[in-house]
Amino acid sequence: MKALDERRIMLPTQPFRDEHRELIEHIEHLAEAARQMPQLTSEEREALRDRVLEFLRGTLIPHATAEEQVLYPEWARLVGFADAAVPMIHDHEAIAARVNRLETVDVGQVDTLQELLYELHALVSVHFAKEEDIQLPVFDAAPEAAERVLQAMETAGGNAHTH
Repeated sequence: MKALDERRIMLPTQPFRDEHRELIEHIEHLAEAARQMPQLTSEEREALRDRVLEFLRGTLIPHATAEEQVLYPEWARLVGFADAAVPMIHDHEAIAARVNRLETVDVGQVDTLQELLYELHALVSVHFAKEEDIQLPVFDAAPEAAERVLQAMETAGGNAHTH
């Protein structure tokens, strides 16, 4: 097991994986927030929704934007298919639509708040898994591209540590 952990640390994409691990901790809070909604007062629901939106708009959406500007074009180049990232961008659009809806839904609509939070939890979790299972191995096989993308992502604001 230790050899596997050491190998994982040595992967060129380890910084991306670490960032996902940090972001996924926040994503897990979406499901927890959904579970809490029925027990909260309107004021508490609004405050919780505002905290969730702060993370989504301040961290997650900028991360997604940086991926679209930097990671996805390089990945498409590496795999030799210009439209390879279209499904990933579609995920981002689906996530953004739910973030926008979450922002406008009345806090009295508890069922809708819960649905949106659970949907966001599922969408982002699956999206990250797709990146780690499909995209990052390509970058692990091309360490120079991984380093280039990592530096460009930090500049573009896609690194969670910059927020």
